Amino acid sequence: MNLLFLGLVFQSSLVLLLCTSKKNPVVISPISRKLQKNYDKLWNRFIAGSDDTKLRKDLESILKKEKTFDPAWVIEGYLALYKGDNTAARARFSDALKVNPHNRIAIYYLAELAFAHSEYTLAAGLYGQLLSRGVSLPEIDTKRQRASLLAMDSLLNTAALAERESRLGEAEERYRQALAIAPNEPALHSRLADLLAKQNNMEEAEKERRAAEDLVPHLAAKPVEPDAAKADDLEDLGRWGSEIDLFHQIRDAEAATREQVALLIVRYFPQVTEFRQTPRIIIDIDTSLAKSEIQMVVAVGLMDPLPNHAFAPAAPVTRGDLASTLARLSRLLAYPTAQACR
Repeated sequence: MNLLFLGLVFQSSLVLLLCTSKKNPVVISPISRKLQKNYDKLWNRFIAGSDDTKLRKDLESILKKEKTFDPAWVIEGYLALYKGDNTAARARFSDALKVNPHNRIAIYYLAELAFAHSEYTLAAGLYGQLLSRGVSLPEIDTKRQRASLLAMDSLLNTAALAERESRLGEAEERYRQALAIAPNEPALHSRLADLLAKQNNMEEAEKERRAAEDLVPHLAAKPVEPDAAKADDLEDLGRWGSEIDLFHQIRDAEAATREQVALLIVRYFPQVTEFRQTPRIIIDIDTSLAKSEIQMVVAVGLMDPLPNHAFAPAAPVTRGDLASTLARLSRLLAYPTAQACR
């Protein structure tokens, strides 16, 4: 699924979410008794959807008197989304967040809008804010991971292109932005060191080399020189970001576990998260590093839990289970069969 199509899916899903789950903003932003009666009338009119133009004017009238009344800003954001005006929606949700930095509804829609507009670094930060505030929707952590990885992938591709075209200042900026996402990744420090050396900034280059060596001490004795090896590291980083060590662990293992297969599917085929999901009860994944990925592949029907509602995340995946999972994945993504290709 290309990123443009993915962005369009996210944009349309915002309105779909509003249609199926209109969350009253006063749930997280209690209001005074003085405003309660008038607000209830406004909310009921919003739910009815009979005269949005008049409702918008009444909301603006309230906000002239109560500029810090963030539920009104949120409803204006809802109305802008219904109208298809994402710019206005972002402005209204941002206004709500200025008034109440803990407004989880505003943070959520700003995260979704950032993702829809390919602003993946911003989206990852906003999804992270939701998680830090205890929002437990199962898809939030998966979306944060996807946003972080897409941000890293975009930054590294842009940096590599800028470096090839001798736009070294721009390449440096992109590598530094990538390091803000994955500050403990030695390959990034090493790459930035080489770039700084090209710019004759030897002091900064040495600083980055020392950072890489501190993170992986054996680099001091055996520096990674070949450009091909660095390119491979960067490609892996684009997919795994700060979890690159987990990728190396999976890659070097003699056999894959069930949780690793779930992780690989969601990481390499993130479009599976867009399909209809049927949540299932799974009793043994709370300590798994791939908890959200396991929930996802089970919910879309790619992998099955055991009869006792366990998943056995650390158990080696069998050939039969793997074949079944890959066949389901092919059907889900509508990949052509061998017969169709003839």
